[in-house]
Amino acid sequence: MGRVEHLSDSVTLYLGDCREIVPAIELAGFSAVTDPPYGMAYQSGWATDELWKAGDTIAGDEDCSVRDEVITALGERPILAFGKHTRPVPPGTRMWLIWDKGPALGMGDLSLPWKPSFEVVYVIGGGFVGKRDGAVIYCPPVQSMAKNGRQHPNEKPVDLMGRLIAKCPPGGIIDPFMGSGSTGVAAVRAGRPFVGIELKEAFFDIACRRLSDELRRPQMFYDARPTPPTREASHG
Repeated sequence: MGRVEHLSDSVTLYLGDCREIVPAIELAGFSAVTDPPYGMAYQSGWATDELWKAGDTIAGDEDCSVRDEVITALGERPILAFGKHTRPVPPGTRMWLIWDKGPALGMGDLSLPWKPSFEVVYVIGGGFVGKRDGAVIYCPPVQSMAKNGRQHPNEKPVDLMGRLIAKCPPGGIIDPFMGSGSTGVAAVRAGRPFVGIELKEAFFDIACRRLSDELRRPQMFYDARPTPPTREASHG
């Protein structure tokens, strides 16, 4: 196990391979909310951007084996894991959620007049709580360029992660593919314990900074009400 940062009594971050760390730590009462690699061999089309000083590929993204190994290791607990509809479904998946990005930037097949403006979230395990809502979650993404505030190539909005966390049963949240720490920020805002694991040191350092900054702010709790579509996004 590599570096371990205990940022508070309830927030611990691990630098290292989650395949080794998850089986070695106590996670009773934890749900998992995570954006794992899922076999896209992702590389940025804007490699000169400042963001890519932190790393130019997503580790373990050659296929779905790392994702599936870690999901299996997490065992019988609620898991919400991002993915892509064209890739194999993780083990134990019960249904999909759809993250609607709204008028997001996106490329996809340029011969078609639609952008790929959604991602899927796999619902695995049971014990989820809260009001029974629709399976489509509208939430615009973070800024697309590092100069505008993005800190990871696949960074998710804190607001989105907070809505997913709100459906997990009371207890802690683990993100074994932590990236720049958006899940952790949302967990802190929800008043939940958090365990994060990240393989790349540059992104781990970003997550440590973001979580430390969040812990220093006055405590606040996450508002899980849906965000209404913007005027632009609501055009038919």
